[in-house]
Amino acid sequence: MKEWNLREWAVENAKTIADMLTGVRFFLTLLILLCALLAERSLLPLVVCLTLLGWTTDVIDGKMARMDPRGRSTLVGELDFVTDMSMVYAGLLYFITADFVPFWPFFSYMVYAGLSAVVWTKKSFIMAQAAPIAAMPIIFSFLHAPAWGWMFIGWILLALAFNWKRFTQVIGNFVRDVGEG
Repeated sequence: MKEWNLREWAVENAKTIADMLTGVRFFLTLLILLCALLAERSLLPLVVCLTLLGWTTDVIDGKMARMDPRGRSTLVGELDFVTDMSMVYAGLLYFITADFVPFWPFFSYMVYAGLSAVVWTKKSFIMAQAAPIAAMPIIFSFLHAPAWGWMFIGWILLALAFNWKRFTQVIGNFVRDVGEG
């Protein structure tokens, strides 16, 4: 009888685990949207927590997907980037409805970003447009719930420490892709 090995099991099921984590991020996005519907400023710490959990699943699911020995592609995996952007813009919707930012300029930006993503489907273009929006949870944390701002900074530092090589690859690809414009 073969002894059970957690690492072997994780590698063998890496793509399934990655897809499940993407599903969790989608669910977290729905919770952020619920916070947007409730439009309560007091939910900021929860939105930041959900965002941190979401980015954690993103880091881990990426690692797991790259571990897949068969290099499989799945529908859920193909929707990973869409899920990421949905989480970013769900956060923006929360910041709009909870009156952290003025409605019309930011709602217009969200509509513009959505429409331009349909026209210019280049991932680097979409990421560049989302970058200022992705920074909002950190900024508003420091302004309204500083402990969460520091937790976000701590999370970023840990994520960079554990994923520096991957981070530099992603940034390099982004810069190269933008340069090919």
